[in-house]
Amino acid sequence: MLRTTSMRTLQCVVKHKLMDVDADLRLVRVTPSQNPLSCEKGWFCPYLFASSRTPIIPRSQDFAIAQCFGPFLAGDYQLAHKLLSESAAVLSLCNPDPTVNIGVNRILVTFIGITPYRGGMWSSSRRPGAALMNFHLLNGCPSMVIPVNNMAPIVAWNPTTLASIKNPGFNPEWLHEQICEFLDTIISIKDCAPGIRANYVPALGRTASMVVNGALGLRNVQPGILKGLDPERAGIAFFRY
Repeated sequence: MLRTTSMRTLQCVVKHKLMDVDADLRLVRVTPSQNPLSCEKGWFCPYLFASSRTPIIPRSQDFAIAQCFGPFLAGDYQLAHKLLSESAAVLSLCNPDPTVNIGVNRILVTFIGITPYRGGMWSSSRRPGAALMNFHLLNGCPSMVIPVNNMAPIVAWNPTTLASIKNPGFNPEWLHEQICEFLDTIISIKDCAPGIRANYVPALGRTASMVVNGALGLRNVQPGILKGLDPERAGIAFFRY
């Protein structure tokens, strides 16, 4: 399940009625920046930019998770539903089916890549009334779903990209810790599956490790399989639905 043998590209349209508003971004676990010139912490920003939600990421700060709390678009949930349905494997701590009301929101955690709609220019993805983008899913990167409380963001991302993961000095335990620590603050334990509630900590840890290990496996994938994927625009993202 953790061996990537193919990549699927989805061309998605997210409709909106926004007119260049600022995105409400909040950073988790902020520290002084080790490399102010690095762009990897904003790898997922083009999604917000394309939907007319201007993101501002301070270069002087590093962080574990970037969260977006608004403005909200119905397309955000529709995108989460689409990515969920197209995922090769889904590991769930609750019923992941969006047609089933479990009483709370859920978050999809998945490794994805993003590229512009056409021409390699992000300006081509920002259209009046719609964001047009390509999302890349890997069949060796499982997704996970957990029930969340009202503290969960609309979308979020970890600043570690595929380019960082391929670095020989990369520490996967650090990435796993960042993700688990964040998810532990937003998970709704009472809405987990009955067999998981009493032992949600190890269940959350093991499930998150599958997501991380799927991403680590991309270091050994043949280059032809990842053709068209930008390693600096690929990482672990979170989608509420």
